[in-house]
Amino acid sequence: MSANFSNPYITLKEYLDSRDCDQIKKLVELSYANDQTNLKLELDYKLTVVKHEKDRLKNINEYLYYYDGNLVSYLGICDFGGNVLELNGLTHPEYREQGLFGRLFALAVQEAKRAGQETVLLLTDEKSVSGNQFIEKAGGSYKTSEFRMKLFEKTELKGFAAYEDITLKTADQSDLNEIARQNALHFNTTEESEAALLDESMLHDGIYMIQLKGETIGKIHVDYEDNYAFIYGFGILPEFRGRGYGKSAFSNTLSIIKGKNIANVELDVESKNRNALNLYKSFGFEEMSVMNYYNYAIE
Repeated sequence: MSANFSNPYITLKEYLDSRDCDQIKKLVELSYANDQTNLKLELDYKLTVVKHEKDRLKNINEYLYYYDGNLVSYLGICDFGGNVLELNGLTHPEYREQGLFGRLFALAVQEAKRAGQETVLLLTDEKSVSGNQFIEKAGGSYKTSEFRMKLFEKTELKGFAAYEDITLKTADQSDLNEIARQNALHFNTTEESEAALLDESMLHDGIYMIQLKGETIGKIHVDYEDNYAFIYGFGILPEFRGRGYGKSAFSNTLSIIKGKNIANVELDVESKNRNALNLYKSFGFEEMSVMNYYNYAIE
C-alpha cells in the first residue's frame, strides 16, 4: 500500500480530547506492529490534566498531521512542572522519510522558544531506527536513559523481613498537598507547579500514601487497566531512606496488585538510579526496553 498525499493539513491544539487520543493510539499500534518500539506519549496523563486545566492552558502542546482526515504524524509536548519540556511523537510507517515529523518539530520548537525555553528533551526508544536518525540529524546530545521493566516472576526475597509498621493508605483529599510536596521533592519540580496539576478529581484507588506507624513517609501510584498495572510516582522521604521501608512498601504494593489477580505489571526507572534498579530486579522485574533522552538546544 502506497502513502496517499492528498489533502494534507496540520492541526495545532492546546490540549488533546478523547477522539484525538483514540486516533493517536491507533497510530501507535500501527507503529509498534511495524518496528516493535515503545513511545512515552503520556496520553492518559494529558487527558486527566485537561479535565481541570483546559481553561488555564495557553501554549500549543499538540501537533497533528493529517492526510484525507487520517492522522499520519503526531508530536506532543509534555510539561511536568519542571524546567524542561519533553517532546515525543511518531509517524505512520508508510509516511516516513517525507519530512512530516520535521515540520511538526519545527513548529514545536518555535512554540518552546516563544515560551522562553532554551532547551527541550527529545525522547526515543533505543531500538527506533527512525527516531535515532531524526535526533542525530537534529543535533540532540545524549542526556540519560530510562528502563521500562516488567515483572516476569514474583520473587520471594530470602532473608527479607517486611516491616509490619509499614502500611499503605489510599490517598484522599487531605493528602493532596502532601502529594504535591513529595512530587516536587522526588522529581525535582516545584511544589506550586505540582499543586496546580492536582485536585480531588485526580485521586483514584491506586494512589497510596506510605505510612510508618501512621506517619506518612512516602507515596506510590498504580494505574490499573484490565489485567495490567503500571507503577509510578514511588518515593520515600529522604530522612526515612536506607532502612528498608521502601522495600516493604513496594512488597505491600505488589501484594495488592496480586490480590487483584493482575499478571502484567510494569514500571519505568532511570538507568542511573542503581538503588531502584536493584530493588525492582530483586522482586523479579526485568528490563524490556530503553528510552533515551536527548538535550536539544534551541537557537
